[in-house]
Amino acid sequence: MADLLEILSIVAAAMVKFAVSPIWSYQLGYSLWETVAFTSLGGVVGVLFFYRISGWLMRKARIRRLRRALAAEAAGKLPARSFTRGNRLIVKVKRGHGLHGLAAITPVLISIPIGAILAAKYFYHDRRTIPVLISSVLIWSVVLSSFWTVVR
Repeated sequence: MADLLEILSIVAAAMVKFAVSPIWSYQLGYSLWETVAFTSLGGVVGVLFFYRISGWLMRKARIRRLRRALAAEAAGKLPARSFTRGNRLIVKVKRGHGLHGLAAITPVLISIPIGAILAAKYFYHDRRTIPVLISSVLIWSVVLSSFWTVVR
């Protein structure tokens, strides 16, 4: 039972913050291929889950932005648009590298939930979106697991 909980914790970590899940797996004593399997499973489940619920999340965010804008307008203030470094990176990757660029940075830099939501927002009608995201997760799983095997 304890092993099942450990595996589920690795899979859950890979769903949300993929880059740290191989470290977690190694600290629990799992081998390279077990780590690759657990992090791949978590990453793929995370991509599918967050991609599928992204429509609902985007509707909620849009409603929240509209309410804030209406409240600011009623108070006589216009909300200032903020362009953070993260926002600029995402726009630069989307315009310059497209779906493949977004998929490449999703597991390690921007997390699977945010990457899957952005992919659904910008590339929803592209039938390659989910396979490209899953391929990226699988490649990064092997790369990160191998890297942490060498480092530890």
